[in-house]
Amino acid sequence: MSGHFSPFFAQPGDFEGLPGLYLAHFLDALPIDADRRRALLAEANMAPEALSGSRRVALSRVLELIEAIDRQARPGWHIRPALDMEAAHHGPLGVAVISAPTVADALATLTRFEAVRAPFVHLQPMSADKTWRARIISTTATEGPWPVLMEINLLALAGLIRRLLGAGANRLRLRMPRCYRPWKRQLLEVLPQQIEIAGADYCLAVPGEMLQQACPLADARLHEDAVARCQSLMAERFDCGPLEAEIRRRLLADIAHPPTQVDMARALGLSSRSLHRRLGERGRSYRGLLGEVRAGVAAHRLRYSRDPVSSIAADLGYQDTANFGRACRRWFGCSPGRLRRGPD
Repeated sequence: MSGHFSPFFAQPGDFEGLPGLYLAHFLDALPIDADRRRALLAEANMAPEALSGSRRVALSRVLELIEAIDRQARPGWHIRPALDMEAAHHGPLGVAVISAPTVADALATLTRFEAVRAPFVHLQPMSADKTWRARIISTTATEGPWPVLMEINLLALAGLIRRLLGAGANRLRLRMPRCYRPWKRQLLEVLPQQIEIAGADYCLAVPGEMLQQACPLADARLHEDAVARCQSLMAERFDCGPLEAEIRRRLLADIAHPPTQVDMARALGLSSRSLHRRLGERGRSYRGLLGEVRAGVAAHRLRYSRDPVSSIAADLGYQDTANFGRACRRWFGCSPGRLRRGPD
C-alpha cells in the first residue's frame, strides 16, 4: 500500500509526542522502586532525564514504554492515573480549559487546541440536539498498544472535563470501542453509569444544560494568556500560521458540509481574495486544506471503524461514493477497501 498520507494522517515519527512530565505522572503511580523504573525506561530506550522539564518524548517511545509497563503492571494500571491528572499536566491547554468563563467556552477551547496537547488526535464535534459531543479521531497510522494510548487519552480528557463540572461530574458520558479488556470491571467501577462500551469510536458527551455553567476556576486574564500560547503552539506543531490552523479547526467542526472559500473567508473577517493570497504566500490553498482534513478523517474511519464506505463518504460531503473512491486513490494511492484491509 502506498504511504502517501496527508499531513493529518502522519507516521508516528513525525510527531513531537507527549510531555515527559505526562509520562512521569504514570510511572509515579506504579508501585515500583527506582531500579524497576529505570529498567522500564531502558526497555523503551529512554533515559530518566527524558521525563524532566519541558522535554517531549517521541510517540514511538511512548508506545514502547506502554508496552513495557503492560508486561509488568497489573491490568488497568493506567485508569486512575489518567483520571487523576492535574490541569497542569496537560500544559497550556489544560490551563486554558480550566480558566475559561463557562463550560461551553472550556469545551470549545479543548476542541480547538486538542492537537496541541496530544498531537496524534483531533476532537471532531458531533451534532446532537443541545448536548456537546465529540469524537476523538486518530491522526496517525501506527501499530503497538495504540488502543491503550487512545483509552488513556480519553480518560485524561474525561478527568479534565470532570473538573469543570463540579458536583455534576457524574453526568459526563464516555464511549469507547467494544473489544477485550481485562480491566473492564475496573472501568465500570471507577466510572459507574458513565461508560458505554460499544461501536468503534472514542467519544465524550456533556449535557446541554451544563454548558452555560461557570467554570470553578474561571480567570479571564489567565485564560487569554493560555489561549495565546496554544495558538502559537498550534501554528508551530502543524508548521502553519494561525490562519491555517483556524481553517482546519472550522473544517473539522462540520466536514460533511464544508463552507465555500467565500463563506470561510467571510467567517474569518476576510475577503475571498485576501484568504487566497494569504494561504498562497505559504504555498497552501483552501481546496488543499479541505482535502487534507477530509483525508485525515477518512483514514481514521476506514482503519478504525466498521462503518460502510458509503456512510463515510456521505459524512465527508461526498454524495457519490465513486468520487470518494477516486479521492482515496489520490490521497493514499489505493482504494478505500484496500486501506481498510491494511498492508498485505
